[in-house]
Amino acid sequence: MNFSLHNFSIVILAQAHNPTILNPDFLKNQGIIEPSFTPNNVICTPPVAQVTYKEGITIMAEFEKLQFIDTIPSRIPFESPIPEISKRYINALPHVRYTAVGLNFIGHYRCKDKEFALAFLPKKFLKDGTWNTYGDNIPYVGLKFIYKLKNVTCTINLDTMESILPNQQPQPIIGITANYHLDSINIEEIISFINEWKAQYNHLAKIILDIFPEGE
Repeated sequence: MNFSLHNFSIVILAQAHNPTILNPDFLKNQGIIEPSFTPNNVICTPPVAQVTYKEGITIMAEFEKLQFIDTIPSRIPFESPIPEISKRYINALPHVRYTAVGLNFIGHYRCKDKEFALAFLPKKFLKDGTWNTYGDNIPYVGLKFIYKLKNVTCTINLDTMESILPNQQPQPIIGITANYHLDSINIEEIISFINEWKAQYNHLAKIILDIFPEGE
């Protein structure tokens, strides 16, 4: 299938994270990051801290938001280390008042040409009408779907766009972002939600298979 996933992240919200503690030594000494990982970009300030590793992992802390980001397409999501890293981090700080957790998947569907990309979402989801005639061409279309999955809220966005890569011509794609959000103040429930990330990804994968054609 022409779907590619290029970003997988876990976001944990809290009433008061402490960005000043986030640094390579803290992550290594607490056993949160593998000792072999090599930091190559470190920012440590009171309002925000960020540690990025050559291995493609970024951890970022703000006052109310903690992010774990993996940007290596060849391993995400199934071989990504961020579920384990995020659990080790919050287990190291159990007294923080956590409030929510989110799983985020960012990818795209590669289209055979610009005409296909422009026409796909309108033809798939919109009834033909004058709203398609207000410009010189078929309009770029963006759609948002919000699903309730018991106590989880799933938000999926589809957007027609072009990818721009170094030394390459722009490629027509349909951008796909998905967020699975759980409100919780219970650290065990948050960890359980992270443990079950595959169930959320399988939900997204089924939607993608149902929406997009094979081999276009």
